[in-house]
Amino acid sequence: MAQTLRLGTCTVEIREPSVPSDRVLLLLPGWNYPRTAWCDSSIICTEALRRGYRLLLFEMGKSIYASQIFPETRLDWRVFPTLRTLLDTVFPSLVDMGFLEKGKGYLLGLSTGGRGVVLLLAHMQNFFVAGAALSGDFDPHLNPRDPLLTGWYGRYSQRWEEIDNPLRLSAQIERPLFLAHGVADPVVSYLHSQRLYERLRALHPHLPCELYLDPKGKHDFVFWEKAARKALDFFERYGRK
Repeated sequence: MAQTLRLGTCTVEIREPSVPSDRVLLLLPGWNYPRTAWCDSSIICTEALRRGYRLLLFEMGKSIYASQIFPETRLDWRVFPTLRTLLDTVFPSLVDMGFLEKGKGYLLGLSTGGRGVVLLLAHMQNFFVAGAALSGDFDPHLNPRDPLLTGWYGRYSQRWEEIDNPLRLSAQIERPLFLAHGVADPVVSYLHSQRLYERLRALHPHLPCELYLDPKGKHDFVFWEKAARKALDFFERYGRK
């Protein structure tokens, strides 16, 4: 069973498991991926439903989960949801309607969606149970000419360090986090995930955190499906409520 809601600038699709459950898996897509990409290109939706998760699929378009729209943000990208959209409109609405409950939600994101997972865990420390970020971009200094970052934040500047820097905001993460990256990823360097993992281990030595690096993994659903299954297992070990 599925239904679709329009919440602010974000469309959310809800898919229910065959047996009712209060556990919810929020699936965050990467840049310009449709909300159904996880379900259309992998077996993860089927597997998560089998494990008893309600699924929430988010239409994020060309969002990179920025906290706001800046004067330098491309005009044609300003129509897409931001992190603020999720925090101020989408999540409160889902809670009010009974589709999401504090302490019952799990986050799984790919590419910029992985970035979104880390930002959400940092801003909503006690709301979610655990998260998994696959092939995410976390250290803005690794690529000062990144077209997605420049398209949202403007040219490389101090803003990149102070605003929406996942590596810096990781100090606020208090929930288990699974990280995965393909070493052969030609789009987002695996160093993003490795550096975030090392930062988390240094800041929070007792926080359940795992890093899975696939030597042959690329930026595609062949890798993401494999890594997401490991993420679901991670949730069972460290996050189940």
